[in-house]
Amino acid sequence: MADLITHGAAAILVKAGSGWRHVPVFVAGTLAPDVFSRVPAIITGLVHVHLVALPTQAMTIWQPLHQPVGMTLLAYLLCLFFEVSVRRAVFWNLLGGMAVHLALDLLQGHHGAGYLLAFPFSGVSFELDLVGSESTVWFSLPLALLALVVARRRQSQAAG
Repeated sequence: MADLITHGAAAILVKAGSGWRHVPVFVAGTLAPDVFSRVPAIITGLVHVHLVALPTQAMTIWQPLHQPVGMTLLAYLLCLFFEVSVRRAVFWNLLGGMAVHLALDLLQGHHGAGYLLAFPFSGVSFELDLVGSESTVWFSLPLALLALVVARRRQSQAAG
C-alpha cells in the first residue's frame, strides 16, 4: 500500500512541475504496473496456496506488465477505453506515469532480483539498490502530504 501511495504522490508532484493536464490518468499510469501485475500475482498465489494448486505460469504470467514492453502494451490497451479524441493524450499520460513508476522502482534493491528492462529481448536484470524495497513505507506519508499541499495550491491557483 505504501508503494502505491508513493507512486501516486510522485505522479502528482511530477505533473505539478510539468503541467496539470490529465492528472488522474497520469496517476493511474503510476499505479497500473502494480495493479495489473502484482495484484493478480498475489491473488493467484493465494488461490494456489489456499484453494487449488495452480501451474507456476498462472502466478508469473502477469510479470511482463511490470516491464517496459508490457507497460507500453498495457497503456495502449487501457487507452482504448477512452474516446478516440483523447486516446493519444491518455496513452502518453499513462505511459509517462508508468515511466515514473519504473524510475522509482529502479531506485530500490530487491536482493538481486532487479527488473528485466529489455524483456522479452534479454533476461538481464537491473536495479540501482539505493533504497530497500520496504523503504517506501517511510517515504509514503511525507510524500503524500507534500503532494496534497501541492495539489491544493494548484487547485486554489486555478480557482483564483
